[in-house]
Amino acid sequence: MNPNLLKQLAIVVKQGSLSRACEQLFITQPTLTRSIKQLEMRVGAPVLTRTRHGVIPTEIGARLAQIGERILAESEHGQEVIRQWHSGYKNEFIVGVDPLWEFATVAQMTAGFLAERAFVFHLRTGSAASQIRLLQEGELDFLLAPAHLTTPQQSLEREVLFRDRSGVFAGKRSQLLGQAGPVSVDQLEQQNWILAGASAGFLDGQQNLAGNEAAKIAFTGSIRSVLHLLETTDMLVRLPARLALMTGAVELSQLIEVQEDAGVRRDIALWLRAEDEEKPDFVKVRSVIKELVQTLDRTAPTFGLAL
Repeated sequence: MNPNLLKQLAIVVKQGSLSRACEQLFITQPTLTRSIKQLEMRVGAPVLTRTRHGVIPTEIGARLAQIGERILAESEHGQEVIRQWHSGYKNEFIVGVDPLWEFATVAQMTAGFLAERAFVFHLRTGSAASQIRLLQEGELDFLLAPAHLTTPQQSLEREVLFRDRSGVFAGKRSQLLGQAGPVSVDQLEQQNWILAGASAGFLDGQQNLAGNEAAKIAFTGSIRSVLHLLETTDMLVRLPARLALMTGAVELSQLIEVQEDAGVRRDIALWLRAEDEEKPDFVKVRSVIKELVQTLDRTAPTFGLAL
């Protein structure tokens, strides 16, 4: 099958209109119509349905359009690879990044990667649980994520580079803020909790603090919403304390002292596949990332945490 037909179908579905698709493709509508008819002859069924508001895909049309989207993405990536080659870059590395790490360190990490002239970096943010699978499947080259994960880690190597410890943060409207002395577990059991990063193992041990009632809101792979809720509500959440404070979006006064809770380790590690460990380019990029993260560990404030 001609992949151009699938690419054209994907653009039609995305635009919802033959005329708008023609504008994007720089072709006439009769030409596009012939392409769609050619595809439908190959399928033996319609791939588009006309409505008052434009066109929508049939079931088979939607499935083929998804394939066309992937072909378009690969084509655009190919064009970018050519531009990279003409610019003198040797290779592109895809680095998975924990959402809180990305938010807290984006300025330093961006500056460090821009200073490395030989390579191009693609940063991909998402939950550690999902990204560890992408790393195993070869969709990522490196992963910056919690050192202790509750997901399978076969054939992976890790190196702990950044020290952190979990802590309980209270929203700015919480009555617990400003309380003299440590907060008791009994008091915590009466609070509304957010779960953050549950799939990444952030919350092991929280059941000892939050009581038996389940949290009603959970966020995985997102941090901005959690930080917004800490700004505007009375809710509680357990987060890697050093990184959370490094974002500047929460204040040290929101990190509450809890009786009999020192906070579990939440160190950040650099993960990679064992099979890539000795590849020359990987060795170089690993060194670049390691230096960036260890420099942050040495220079970033510790906020009085026992690290």
